[in-house]
Amino acid sequence: MSARGSSPPPPPEARLRIPARYAQARIANWEPPDGGPRRAAEAYVASWPPPKPVLLLAGDRGVGKTHLACGILREVLARHGVQGQFWPVVDLLDRLRRTADPDRATESLDDVQEQMLRVPLLVLDDLGAHRGTEWAEERLFGLIDARYRDSLPMVVTTNLTLQELAPRVRSRLVDTASSVVVQVSGPDRRMTPRGAA
Repeated sequence: MSARGSSPPPPPEARLRIPARYAQARIANWEPPDGGPRRAAEAYVASWPPPKPVLLLAGDRGVGKTHLACGILREVLARHGVQGQFWPVVDLLDRLRRTADPDRATESLDDVQEQMLRVPLLVLDDLGAHRGTEWAEERLFGLIDARYRDSLPMVVTTNLTLQELAPRVRSRLVDTASSVVVQVSGPDRRMTPRGAA
């Protein structure tokens, strides 16, 4: 504790907001080692800041998209000292909704949006898992569009096909001038016993 009685700030890795389930997730331990998704993640980190700031990891549930996204966050911090944040889209939308509730609000909508634009690397996990209200779609589009326009690094995971993404969001996430789209495939790793291939 400091002289003022406050706790020290959390260590940099804790500020990444990586869920406990992915505590051991690294690019280096993503299988298969010669897979295209792993090579794309390694290239995204190695070329920091990436010339194409948007990395979209798309594929079925359980194929390792979130594992790679968490690995990217860790590698960018370890190799480049850049602090990113992991946000499941559902959690981010809940946080944004609380700003509109005077009984629950501890921050303003502008404060949350500004924080999401200031973070040097933003991971949005599970785009499309949220309830698609008009309000939610507008908030997500606003965030994705602002980061896209300012070429701010962003990794997005989704179980949706490219055609299932909202057209305005899709146009930003698949723009070949600023995005890399990686299709991640394979069996559901959550259903495969550890050590089985």
